Amino acid sequence: MDETKRFARNVTSLTAANVLSQIVQAVISILVINHLGEVRYGAFKTAMAFATVFLIFGETGVGARFLYDRSGDKSSIGEHFGAALLLRLGPYLLVFSVTMTAAVLFRYPPLIVRLIAIVSVAAIFRILAETCDKVITVYQHLHISAALRVLRFLSVAVGGVLVVTLDWGPTAWALVTLVAMSVYAVAAFSVSLRYARPKFVWSLVWPTLGASYIFGLGAIFYAVYENVDQVMLSKMMPVELRQSTVGIYGSAYLLMMFTYTLPASFVASMEPVVFSARGDRPRLRDLGLFSVRMLGALALPLAAGTILFRREIRALVLPSIDETAAAALGVLALFGLLRFFNFPGGMLMAAAGMQKRRVKIQGAATVLNIAANLLLIPPYGLFGAAWATVGTELFIFTCYGFSLARELPGYGRFLRMGKPLAATAVMAGFAALCRRGLLAWAGPGRFAWLAVVPLAVVLYFLLVRAMDFFNEDEKIFIRRLTARLAFWRGSQ
Repeated sequence: MDETKRFARNVTSLTAANVLSQIVQAVISILVINHLGEVRYGAFKTAMAFATVFLIFGETGVGARFLYDRSGDKSSIGEHFGAALLLRLGPYLLVFSVTMTAAVLFRYPPLIVRLIAIVSVAAIFRILAETCDKVITVYQHLHISAALRVLRFLSVAVGGVLVVTLDWGPTAWALVTLVAMSVYAVAAFSVSLRYARPKFVWSLVWPTLGASYIFGLGAIFYAVYENVDQVMLSKMMPVELRQSTVGIYGSAYLLMMFTYTLPASFVASMEPVVFSARGDRPRLRDLGLFSVRMLGALALPLAAGTILFRREIRALVLPSIDETAAAALGVLALFGLLRFFNFPGGMLMAAAGMQKRRVKIQGAATVLNIAANLLLIPPYGLFGAAWATVGTELFIFTCYGFSLARELPGYGRFLRMGKPLAATAVMAGFAALCRRGLLAWAGPGRFAWLAVVPLAVVLYFLLVRAMDFFNEDEKIFIRRLTARLAFWRGSQ
């Protein structure tokens, strides 16, 4: 099976499985959020954010380094697999005690402390699963990774239905997360043994850690930046509004995270190809341009649609439409747009030997985000947190762009997005008119606006095609990609 066909299979399998899983998870999450309400869901989101911020300091970077090194050389994969397990699970187990101590020192209520304990243990199982998944990714069998993720999300879906049906609370929802991650870990470990068996060579542990720390620092900054705003909201808002504010903001943020299925799947499939091309700068530039143009063409209409239908989307998640929360979702749509561009940018920086520079950018972005939250949350609440997030992502986008354009001449051409922008403007105008007419005819409703979405999507892609945005190589790839939608046929 040649590289192009394998890549097409990887993208289609992982994207299709993630999209289907995310749809299921989105429906279940909406049901659970409505069931728990802002306050109890806010307690759960506070626990998740707090546990992530503290546990991430156990990250050693060996997962990313494993993929970076073994994609081109699998000769000693067993020894590196063993070192990766030791260097990921060991530190996370140690940091778990620090996390629980910090939860008590922060004087969170007993419910939140209990939730932090449960989701922290779930995170340790997830770390085991993700380490095993790196082995599967190195061998580019991402259709198996896709199946494992489907198993994980189905476990969450079944648990969510039980939580809603049996009228359980946030503790039960946290236990669902724990069970789902446990199932995911056991399945991933079992599958990974088909390709490599971990060999625990102690003399390899310290050199592996020394070579990986720079990836670990990047992961730490990334996770702190993504979660610290919710932790800060849980402490900086008035006491009576803390959990409800986190619940409202967390539900809006959750919706944006669902959209990352597309860039995350695409980049996960690209990583083995891109890392194997390190040292070949013209090829890296072309791969990066291709990635950003593909994802940018998807991100523009998605952001426009989210802004246009922000109130209706919010109504799907919580019955009461809070204007500030709807506006915050509109702001976070800009964050989502920038994140689509930054996903491949970060991957490309690592492959081009600029991981240290990438970590410096991520570290500066984390400091900037904390400072912006301190400044904006007191006067503007969750709306301030949303703007702080957008500003931080814009900073990352700018730094990545300048760095890559300097190191990979010609990379800056990805900014030529005039045709997708024009198509997005036409699509948005069409959707706005249809939405107005539909509401005038059918009256306001929580679901009527969904009828506009497929028409707007078809219109957008017809316009992009008519404008001839993609070059011939990209068109060939897209045709191969769509021809591989039946990913379950395996590698034939």
